[in-house]
Amino acid sequence: MAELVEAEYDWIKVDPLVIPWSDYDAKMNVAFSGGTAPDLFGGGLNTLPNYVQTGNLADMRAELGDDWDGWEDIPENIQEYTTYDDVWYGVLMCDLRPFMWRKDLFEKAGLDPDTPPSTKEELMEYAEALTEYNDDGKVEMAGFQIQTSGFSDQTLFSAMLMCGISDFWDENYDLTLLEPEVIEAAEYCKSFVDKGLCDYSEGIATTSFTEGLAAMTLNTACNELGNLKETIGFDNIGVSEPFMDGVNFVGGTIVCANKNSKNMEAAMLAYEVIASTKGCELAGTTAGFCPPRESALEAYVAQAPEIYEPIAEILPKAKTYGPLNPYFADFRQGAIMDNMEQVYYGKVDVKEGLANAEKAYKQLREERDANN
Repeated sequence: MAELVEAEYDWIKVDPLVIPWSDYDAKMNVAFSGGTAPDLFGGGLNTLPNYVQTGNLADMRAELGDDWDGWEDIPENIQEYTTYDDVWYGVLMCDLRPFMWRKDLFEKAGLDPDTPPSTKEELMEYAEALTEYNDDGKVEMAGFQIQTSGFSDQTLFSAMLMCGISDFWDENYDLTLLEPEVIEAAEYCKSFVDKGLCDYSEGIATTSFTEGLAAMTLNTACNELGNLKETIGFDNIGVSEPFMDGVNFVGGTIVCANKNSKNMEAAMLAYEVIASTKGCELAGTTAGFCPPRESALEAYVAQAPEIYEPIAEILPKAKTYGPLNPYFADFRQGAIMDNMEQVYYGKVDVKEGLANAEKAYKQLREERDANN
C-alpha cells in the first residue's frame, strides 16, 4: 500500500508502522497522548467509539468532501457501520463471514459436496453426519464450529440471525440478551455441545475450521482464506452466502486519520489512494479483506470466483451487532464471553447465563460512566 501511494505522489514518503494486534490499543493510546500517533491508522469497529472520545479522529466526510467518488461506490450499510454520533470516520476494509464447509468431508459422510445446509434444522442434521470421534469417544472433527471460549459472541450472533434477531443491544446500548430470539439462539448453540457435535474451543488460536478441526463454520473470516488455500486447498472448501437470507457478521479494519496530523494535506492525498479502487483491490488480493468498493469486487472475485463471489454478494447485506457501542469491551470481555462459557460448560442454564451477562454489563457500564 505504501508503494501504491508513493507511485501516485513521489513527494510523499510513507513510513509503515506495524504494531501487534494484542498491543495495538495500548500503544495507540500512548501515541495519542504523546502527540506521536501516525497520520493514518487502522481501527476496529469495537474500539472506534473509544478512539472518538479521545478527540483524535478526523471527520472523514468533511475531509474528503461531498464529491468524493466513494459515496456512490461503497454500500450504505458499510458506510453506516463506521459512523458514530452522525460522524463518518473512514473506509471499512471488510472482514466478512460466509458459510464455509469441507467438501472432502461432505463426500466422506455421504453428503453432496456442492449442497450446503439451507436451514438451521439441516445444519444440525449435517453436523450429526459430519462429526468424527476417536476411539475414546472424543470429538476429533466437529460437525459445526461452535466458539465456546473466546469470541463466543460471533457464534451466538450467527445463531441469532437464524432465529430472526440481529442486535445485541438497542440504540441506548442496553443489552437485549433476554429477548426470546436470543435465548433460542443460545439454546441452539448449546445443543451442539450437549449432543457432542463439537469440542470445547479453548486453546484454538484462530478458529476450529481454520485449524482443520471443524467441517462447517459461519465464523471463519474471509481473510483466513489465504491460509486455508495452503493448508486445506480450495478444491476441498465450499463457500456460500449464509442461509440466513445471505446475512452474517461484518468486521474489519477502519482506515482512520489523525485529526491532529502535522501532515494533513499529504495524509489526505495518501488516504484517497488507499481508499481508491486500486487501494481496495490491493487490500482484497493481498490482505484478504473483502473490498468495500463495488468497483474493486471484480478483481477480488477473479482470484477464485467459486470462493470469492459468494463473499462479495454478502457485502451489501452484512450486519454488525448494533449501533457502535462505547461499552463494547464491557459487553465482550466483561459480560458475554465468561457467561457463555459458563453456559457451554453446564455451570448455569442459558437464561441464567444471559441474565448474568446483562447484570455484569450493566455494572461495568455504570462504573465506566462514573469514572468518566
